[in-house]
Amino acid sequence: MMAERRAQLIIRALQRAAEGTDVARQLARLPAALVLAVDNSRLELTSQGPRVSMNAPLPLWESCLAASPPPGCQSVGALMRTRPDFRIDGDPLSVALCLAVLEAIVDSARGELAAAGPARRGGGQPEVAPARQATSTARAVPTAQLALPAQAESLTPIRGRYLPLSLSGLGRLWIHEESSGDESLPAMLLLHTAGADSRQWHALMTHQRLLAHWRMLAFDMPFHGRSSPPLHWNGEPWQLDASRYVEIIDAYLDAAGVERAAIVGCSMGAAAGLAYLAERPQRALGAILLEAPYRSAGRRSPFLDHPAVHAGRVSAAWVQALLAPCSPAGRRRRATWIYGQGGPGVYEGDLAFYSDEFDAAAYLGRIDTRRTPLWLLTGEYDYSATPADSRRIADAIPGAHFQEMPKLGHFPMVENPDLLMNWLQPPAAALARSLAGRQ
Repeated sequence: MMAERRAQLIIRALQRAAEGTDVARQLARLPAALVLAVDNSRLELTSQGPRVSMNAPLPLWESCLAASPPPGCQSVGALMRTRPDFRIDGDPLSVALCLAVLEAIVDSARGELAAAGPARRGGGQPEVAPARQATSTARAVPTAQLALPAQAESLTPIRGRYLPLSLSGLGRLWIHEESSGDESLPAMLLLHTAGADSRQWHALMTHQRLLAHWRMLAFDMPFHGRSSPPLHWNGEPWQLDASRYVEIIDAYLDAAGVERAAIVGCSMGAAAGLAYLAERPQRALGAILLEAPYRSAGRRSPFLDHPAVHAGRVSAAWVQALLAPCSPAGRRRRATWIYGQGGPGVYEGDLAFYSDEFDAAAYLGRIDTRRTPLWLLTGEYDYSATPADSRRIADAIPGAHFQEMPKLGHFPMVENPDLLMNWLQPPAAALARSLAGRQ
């Protein structure tokens, strides 16, 4: 009986989450019959179209909807990747159509469950909270999600411009660059994640502790963000590989008039950072790599560029699943918003490099940390580039340093930059000191 009451509490939290304004709007337009199941308890959210059911046992639902879920239970994407006792049944296209709304429901239900909290009776049995009126869309948010940045956002230090690049196979094109800091200071080049752009780095580019020692540079990769395809482009799909990425970094540094730079990259940018240290040590001052994969197979999906699927919604859901649930809500929304704006096929084309081609083993033996110091920092909630994978890279490179970052996910510089700075500042300062000592 107690388990049945606990299951009903979760069902009611899921129902209230489905009544939220944005979720209800998505459900009203969903061309699938969506059912959520907690053991034998079921919640039918829509009834038209191909059937999609999401099933998990009660203990797994309780872990997933806890205020601080354990890594691997923070999202639908994480459950799909890491938990064999979790199941989504349905044809692949219908599941892809449901993915964004499923992530939103789980995220909202976590707030509902944390706010309601089962009141304990004398015997320790949870009291089932009464259902709210169906017209209510108010939703409590866990305290961790209400955390605000230490200071209000200000982008005043950032300057933007366009630079011309000439690239093999693409010809002449313009890329968008952003910079901040004193031009007399050493350069720190920030490489964005797959499918994104340099807006991911705004919080770090305006952080005074970094500006004191570094001139920070970031650019939108070709076809990304504000770097539009050239006018002579004939519509062929964007596809990235390691050699093209190294060429792009070289061409950008040349165009920006930068001889050498410290590399700070995240995810795909971290993979490119490893390649650049191995291929171009003469141009790298060192590297601080966030969420570096060893290999990250399985991240590419045909539904990231599919005529029947809203690519912006699916890409954003793909990203939301990798965020730490304790990161501030506004920051998490910023991370997904950037991905909702990507050009058709660009995210998938980047994953051809990050998920299909990249293998850290190809570069490990060619990185000399005496010449290019290396730090690797990875969030505990990352299942795309896990802490174990990044540690494996560090262990294979003599002199490399590794740090797991609690309460952070795959996009730390966007989702929680203030917390990231606790881990990023020490290696950034150490690298600046080592450069000063070489002069």
